[in-house]
Amino acid sequence: MAKDLRTYLIDLENTYPEEIKRVSKLVDGGAYEASALIEALDRQKRYPAVLFEHLVDLNREETQFRLMMNAHSSIRSMAHSLGAPCDTRFSAMEMFNTGASKPRKVTIIPEKAAPVKAIQMIGDDVDLTKLPIPRMNDMDGGPYLTPSIVAKDPADGRYNVSWNRAMFMDKNHLGLWMSPRHLWHIFSRTESKDQNLPIALVLGHHPAFFLAGAALTKLDKDEYEVVGGVMGESLRVTPSSAYGDQLLIPADAEIVLEGEIVADRRTIEGPFGEFTQYTGPQRLSWLVEIKAINARPDGVILNIFGGHQENLYSHLPIQADIFANLKAIIPGVRDVNWVESGGPLNLIIQLDKKVEGEPMRVAMAALSLSNFIKHVIVVDCDIDISNLKQVMWALATRVQADKDVNILKNIQGQALDPSLIEEISGAGMIIDATKPIGSPYAIKAQPPEELVQRINIADYLV
Repeated sequence: MAKDLRTYLIDLENTYPEEIKRVSKLVDGGAYEASALIEALDRQKRYPAVLFEHLVDLNREETQFRLMMNAHSSIRSMAHSLGAPCDTRFSAMEMFNTGASKPRKVTIIPEKAAPVKAIQMIGDDVDLTKLPIPRMNDMDGGPYLTPSIVAKDPADGRYNVSWNRAMFMDKNHLGLWMSPRHLWHIFSRTESKDQNLPIALVLGHHPAFFLAGAALTKLDKDEYEVVGGVMGESLRVTPSSAYGDQLLIPADAEIVLEGEIVADRRTIEGPFGEFTQYTGPQRLSWLVEIKAINARPDGVILNIFGGHQENLYSHLPIQADIFANLKAIIPGVRDVNWVESGGPLNLIIQLDKKVEGEPMRVAMAALSLSNFIKHVIVVDCDIDISNLKQVMWALATRVQADKDVNILKNIQGQALDPSLIEEISGAGMIIDATKPIGSPYAIKAQPPEELVQRINIADYLV
């Protein structure tokens, strides 16, 4: 059986039943009801995936379609979706990188065998109001989808998969925000020829499909094949309803919209609750015209809860890419932590330092990899970088600000950083919180480490 959202839910419920909750009560997601429940759970530090099984659509009419939120809010559930042997952040990163490095060719199946083709709305029958598209945060410009968007590069036939936000506008139009990365570049080339770009908006699939779309995959890689590597099996695809073989769509998806990013047209989109946990501004964005809707009879929209833990944790693949790149440059890098670093623009690096100056070099390398990173803290291997209390202890006891803190001016920032004065240019900071090499330093007070590692708590405490 092919991997999809349904096989994942069964597996998750059997393995970690506390990681998934089902809601049978009638819910109006378009009136913030779904997101309000997730917010209430968040305030109790509870982060299960929540499947809303009984909803109304944007017309306030009961619908067969369902909604899932918080699928990426837990490191345990993300690690499980990637098939990691341990439910830890590090294990999830390693499993993601291993899968992404072993791409698999897609398997093309006929439309009649594709589960996503059970329901088709084409042309004038397209009506986005029949979907339970949620409103999430109070200042959001409208109901929002957070799909994985698939585009085929006309230049080389390579498929690109990226995570984007899409605001509902009317029955067949969405406002789309694109950061200046791969999808933006593909569309820019297409628009320069006065042509629209056909795309598929995947609203629901196995969580690993979405995580693969979040990675910093190189431009020369076919991301459908990377998805197959991350999922551990070839991705099944099928011809699209509107474009046929010219655009293959995931056959086992829950709901797929097909449409075009319109050349030489823009629209107002936003505001939107961003991963910084602030509301991002309204922007001049791109217009998408929907040509077809494909869906399973009770298809599930998998939506990211913008501005909350899920929004940041879903960036785990970017963290995995950063780790792989840094380790290739400096083998002494033992671990990195971004998604649990206490702030979405901070990166903590655990380094087995061999020479002085190495922390500065690894921090500079990290800053060059992504404009998501503004502050870098480098610590020794005796610091658990997922434990912010230990990280702050290292800052308190191993840092002298006049020599261990470096401020970098006029570097490219992240446009979503609300502290920026200029649109994109800002400052960075590197903190070397490592102990000096070759000179005496105070010893951490604790029992012998080898004894602590051997202790089995269950043998002592009932």
